[in-house]
Amino acid sequence: MMRMSGRVTSCCVALFLVLTSVSAVQRLNSINDLKRINFGQSVPKHSLLLLHWFANVVDIDNNNVIQLTFDPNSGDYGSHHYGNFERLLDPLPHGNIRHRYYTVGNLNQGTSVRLPQYVLHPPIEYAGRNRDRIIFRIREENTGPQALHRIEQVYLTQHYETSEHQGTRYDPEHTYQVTTNLLREIRQFSVGEGQQSLTELRDHFGSIADLRDIRNTWGDLACLGLLLFIVIQEKYSSHQRNNRPQRAVRGNTQTDFVVNIPEHRQNYMDAYASRIIAFLQDQRDEIKLEVTTGRNGKAKILWSNIPGDRLKDGVMVVLFKNNEDQEASRTYECTGNRQSGSFDTSVPLNDGLQARLHKVRRLCCFWKVVGEEICRGTEFKNPEAVSIPGYNAHLQLFVKDGKACARLFVLKTFSEWKSEFKKSWIGFYSSPDKATNHYEWWQWQWATKFRPNADLEDSSYNVYEYHSGMAIAPGVQARFILRGEEVKARTPSWR
Repeated sequence: MMRMSGRVTSCCVALFLVLTSVSAVQRLNSINDLKRINFGQSVPKHSLLLLHWFANVVDIDNNNVIQLTFDPNSGDYGSHHYGNFERLLDPLPHGNIRHRYYTVGNLNQGTSVRLPQYVLHPPIEYAGRNRDRIIFRIREENTGPQALHRIEQVYLTQHYETSEHQGTRYDPEHTYQVTTNLLREIRQFSVGEGQQSLTELRDHFGSIADLRDIRNTWGDLACLGLLLFIVIQEKYSSHQRNNRPQRAVRGNTQTDFVVNIPEHRQNYMDAYASRIIAFLQDQRDEIKLEVTTGRNGKAKILWSNIPGDRLKDGVMVVLFKNNEDQEASRTYECTGNRQSGSFDTSVPLNDGLQARLHKVRRLCCFWKVVGEEICRGTEFKNPEAVSIPGYNAHLQLFVKDGKACARLFVLKTFSEWKSEFKKSWIGFYSSPDKATNHYEWWQWQWATKFRPNADLEDSSYNVYEYHSGMAIAPGVQARFILRGEEVKARTPSWR
């Protein structure tokens, strides 16, 4: 009975911790609430820039319904699925409607370049260390390419400091739920076409900002500069608008709003270079995971920069089918205190494969299983299709179960494509240096005999595929031969 009681107590404590971690998340309902956050010390100032962008990239209708304007699974803006494994946020609702958490704002992912320059390269005072993130929970109204992603919850959060040795987990003490009302208020400070008058914004929010100074400092981003001044520099007072100093007095009073942008170009470039060097220095400490092409068409996992304390505690590199997959395909324990290395797996290479780093969890004495996730790499992606000059069609080399495959995208208005390509064929080559008639033995097919793939068709293109028996490997290339040995298009060499 005593042993059972101990187990019950442990379960109750665990449940209590889960519930309290969720309920402890603070709500930010207005810019007034934003002012209470200690930006610049415990919370990066850069998170305000990220929040400003997010508030203006989503759609909010008159019923306060928030719709996402990009596919969160595409990796755009550094977005990816968030598993909520540490129970930072509420568990996802059960039912037929699909719900998912996503995070956005990773400046290191290649697709994050779609973020505006003021987020990617802000003034030095507002530059972060890529710790701030936005998490949002969506429900999909339908599925497929036309899926509508309705946002149910939005959170502003940040990763722990590296010195805190918490891996890539988010800090619950600095995680805040952002309401629709706050997003609406921030949207009033939008930049670009249709932006509001600075004077009206200043008066509406009871600010004492020197607008001339803000215009001179921020230029076309003056509305953003005003928002940052209100949130960071000013102390909120419910009577501030009525008790604001007279404009003549304010004009003779030097503002305390300081943005560290050097006046001289050389000083600015020196500071910018120092910032870049510091940024690159930080990246050396980041864990890197990658899926690439291995032997005989199998997936190969590369890893680097695993901290020594992680190795000492025990970690596993785990292979998943894609970013949303929750069931591991293979696990590989990092042994021998190797901070960098590779695994040649037995898993056939496929589009979407992803490597993740997990803690090792020990059961009994020697039985080891996958524990809490630490971080994840990007998904393996097939190369883009290349155009076939002179025709409304494209050729793509892709991998399926470790084999080299070719895909034809034919514009639906190109109705005569079969007659045009009657004598056309696609060949597979082990190297781009091979002559056209030196394709791999029997690894070719007539273009008109490619099989349709209805799952990939869209409103513009019909899609046709051919799966060869050739193992994918670095250097492999597909070529579209119009007739005889006339090469009309060739794909980049497989990497």
